[in-house]
Amino acid sequence: MKILLSGGGTLGSIGPLLAVLPKLLKEQNQVFFVGTYHGVEKKLVSQEKIIFYAMLAPKLRRYFTWRYLFFPLEVFISFFQALVVLLKNRPQVIVSAGGFVSVPLVWVGWLLRIPALIHQQDLQPGLANKLMAPLAVKITVAFPESLAYFPKKKTTWIGNPVRDLTPTTDNIALDKSVPTVFIMGGGTGACAINALVTPEICTFCNVIHMTGENRARKLSVIHHPRYHQYAFLQAEMKEALQKAEVVVSRAGLGSISELAALAKPALIIPIPHSHQEKNADFLKTHQAAIILNQEKLTAQIFCQEIKSLLFNLQKKDILAKNISALSQKNATFQFYQKITSFKKI
Repeated sequence: MKILLSGGGTLGSIGPLLAVLPKLLKEQNQVFFVGTYHGVEKKLVSQEKIIFYAMLAPKLRRYFTWRYLFFPLEVFISFFQALVVLLKNRPQVIVSAGGFVSVPLVWVGWLLRIPALIHQQDLQPGLANKLMAPLAVKITVAFPESLAYFPKKKTTWIGNPVRDLTPTTDNIALDKSVPTVFIMGGGTGACAINALVTPEICTFCNVIHMTGENRARKLSVIHHPRYHQYAFLQAEMKEALQKAEVVVSRAGLGSISELAALAKPALIIPIPHSHQEKNADFLKTHQAAIILNQEKLTAQIFCQEIKSLLFNLQKKDILAKNISALSQKNATFQFYQKITSFKKI
């Protein structure tokens, strides 16, 4: 079966695709991947040795920017690129978990009568999925609450697919006499979170800090044997998640799903005024994470919040239990079944 997976720009939109990819390949399916030119997806997909195509991903912003001058041209080019990729490969289904790079593929695919399956991770649909949903044949969602945003007949709640999180490395040397916190700002990093990280945190714990590529140079230099800074983690990402007693993260559903699968106590900092705040509110309602307001955070408060949770065993146990309860253990298999069901169409 020929399958085209599409997503990128951020790690969140490719998480479910990476989760299901190994099983698709194991079953001898022919898989292609379409992503952006500068996203993290090419680096991650290259490990699987499948064909990767890069396309423009014109983003429809809700504010004025000089980039809008080139927006019509970018849209035209992206649709032409989508047409070339689809005619060349003729997949039996297009699968996306969001991202603007997928929009022209789904639209052109509809014209070519190539069906599309889209997966909605966050509680509230983003603009890309809103644009694709009317033309998608099937839609899957991570939360039952998200069913209300899509047509009932073609929408199914499956949970959020999560990749195998078993560590394959042991490269991060930590001080075993103290606990460990893993600080990440999503797949592309977060300057606001990076700015909160100070040497003081290292006085009571190991710090694994994923800054995001091209963002490390904006940081103050921290020289401490317990501080481990990485622009981006690939194989070691699973190791960092497993070794951490507490994780600091954005509120993207991809990150939340992995924390739930591992039952990790977490401090969540949603991007202000974004769809992530809905995800964070959901976690807060279920007492599944501690939610921090980025606009009210200082380095001192951030340090204290980490310390307070790290050394509160009862609180960690409650958060771990509650976030684990949100995980749908068979989501990846259900996603696989939905994809391969197009073989019969």
